[in-house]
Amino acid sequence: MNYLLLLRGINVGGNHRVPMAVLRNLLAAAGFTDVSSYINSGNLFLNSDLPTTTCEEKVADVLATNFDFPIDFRLLSEPDFLADLAQAPSWWGADPTLRHNALFKLNTYVSENDTWLTDRVTADYDQVLVTPNVIFWTSTLKVNFSRSFYSKIMGTPFYKQTSARNYNTTTKLKQLLEASHD
Repeated sequence: MNYLLLLRGINVGGNHRVPMAVLRNLLAAAGFTDVSSYINSGNLFLNSDLPTTTCEEKVADVLATNFDFPIDFRLLSEPDFLADLAQAPSWWGADPTLRHNALFKLNTYVSENDTWLTDRVTADYDQVLVTPNVIFWTSTLKVNFSRSFYSKIMGTPFYKQTSARNYNTTTKLKQLLEASHD
């Protein structure tokens, strides 16, 4: 099965350095095949015939054994990733003057965050759709950004349990995942 592996908080501002070439080699040595990456921010593609839970355990072991800082991640099967993206609302990505992000729920994500978010989001400045693995979020980009709820999530448990990708990166990941078996 094809998988998308998303890492959080690596290679940002020179901190928590994880060279993608090294990580690709480590994952291949752990038994994954067709390992590739997209940009340097923790987007990897891999394949395995093992069950998802076994693959998650292998990824967790590779990360814990080879890096001296914790790395939160999410391993999504291609069908799960594509099912969530198929639910993307029409407003997500539509207006270039707004911020469009996909917040991927990491393995540490607790389901209570879904309610926490929907109870607090500001309808005047934010649009949110929660799916099983992804939260589609559109908010103001510059004008009134400080009034959006998106501007207030940094540092919250919710924020620490998600990994954001912008609209362009998310759609590119979809294209690359689908092309991996053409």
